[in-house]
Amino acid sequence: MVTLTTGAPTTGDIVAIADGAPVHLSAETRDALAASRAVVERAIQAGEPVYGLNRRLGAGRDAVVDPAEFTAFQRRTIANHRGGTGEPLDAREVRAVIAARLAGFSRGGAGVRPELAEAYAALLNAGVHPVVPRRGSVGAADLTVLAEVAAVVTGDGLVLEEDGALLPAADALAAAGLAPLALAPHEGLAVLSANAYSIGVGSLAAADAATLAETADLAVALSLEAVGASSAAGNLSPYTATIADARGGDGQRASAARIREAVAGGDLERPDRALSVQDPLAFRTAPQLHGALREAVDRLRTELDIELAARSENPLVDVESGRMVSGGNFQALPLALAFENLRLVLAHVASASERRTAAHSVALAAARTAGETRIPGLLLYSAAAAVAELRQLAAPVTLGITTLSGVEDHATLAPVALQLAQRSLALTAEVLAVEALHATDLLGVSRATARGAGTGPLHARLSSLVAEELTAAELAERAQSVLRNPR
Repeated sequence: MVTLTTGAPTTGDIVAIADGAPVHLSAETRDALAASRAVVERAIQAGEPVYGLNRRLGAGRDAVVDPAEFTAFQRRTIANHRGGTGEPLDAREVRAVIAARLAGFSRGGAGVRPELAEAYAALLNAGVHPVVPRRGSVGAADLTVLAEVAAVVTGDGLVLEEDGALLPAADALAAAGLAPLALAPHEGLAVLSANAYSIGVGSLAAADAATLAETADLAVALSLEAVGASSAAGNLSPYTATIADARGGDGQRASAARIREAVAGGDLERPDRALSVQDPLAFRTAPQLHGALREAVDRLRTELDIELAARSENPLVDVESGRMVSGGNFQALPLALAFENLRLVLAHVASASERRTAAHSVALAAARTAGETRIPGLLLYSAAAAVAELRQLAAPVTLGITTLSGVEDHATLAPVALQLAQRSLALTAEVLAVEALHATDLLGVSRATARGAGTGPLHARLSSLVAEELTAAELAERAQSVLRNPR
């Protein structure tokens, strides 16, 4: 159970809800929602001009909405913003989006009724997952994504069933014992005015990236065991605290320590083994590269924490002053740039991994000719192709500004930056898996066994995997799973 209070939630809360944890709104949150809504009701009574309340949206920002139109205006607002296309988000991503928007409501800047927030919580707790097309948001609030969630809450739209079937929202709500909820004045805009896709799914990506950082260090450790068993390579001096402390980066320190822990107790620590003075850069600078990845993950989590604590709605409902204030907090450029940075770092990490794999492949050449290897030689080509794609994905996308109107004339494209980051994470995980498979094969033809505290269990599981008669695609996919859970 995740209880949302008036305090800022964490990325861990969002991930837990996405993974199925039920959600509950605290009493103080419901009180805060009521106080925020009271500000909206006072603005309605006073008749003061407010964007999206009694004034229209976008270029029509100064056109009056007659109070008699308020109900219809909410419906039209949602319908007009349902412009998304492409493949739908999966259920886990949808849950992350709903969780992030609900968390935003709890911050008190939206001015929605407590019953609307409860309706969003009810979707999560009942497992009612709207069909949300992946493409459409440009990062000036995730409008098209959030419109699909709001449509389902109001009884329109489609819901994705567990078996993949699509069900009309009204039927899905009824089956779950829920009733559609009509939107009150201002709520049509309030449910849309947030970056809940970039924040929610971004939280999932941050968790995946943190896992990948651990995976990358394990892959390097196994590669060191492999080159150490087959040659005089595998010099551990670049991974010492002496080197890490000399530069001082927290990410490098953590990566070097993780690699040392993984090989601890193994043959690489034998004082009598023949040892080259230093290894190629793809091996020797792994802590620096992987440290940059760890720091990129920290930066992303920091930006996500800021967004989760923020009141990003426009107009902002400010309970303290009792006013509805126009602003631009939905412009989450720092978050978008964190996604961009992550992709760039991943391209470097994967490029070095592919170079280590190439070194293993050369070392395996004679055994491959003799028919002693257990993995396809052209797995290396798959890694090379993935790295080529990663280099293209590393190019900035946030500068591709879309002009939407004479008013909405700048956007961050954070959702696109996020989607490219998700693709980069998947490709990097595959490249690292290919490296680990080659290291395992090299250990095998060298008649050696990894004995490090972390490399030993990993080698044992991967050795069993390569002994199976699997396709290259199956090998790579299952090796990724082993790297995530090596014991």
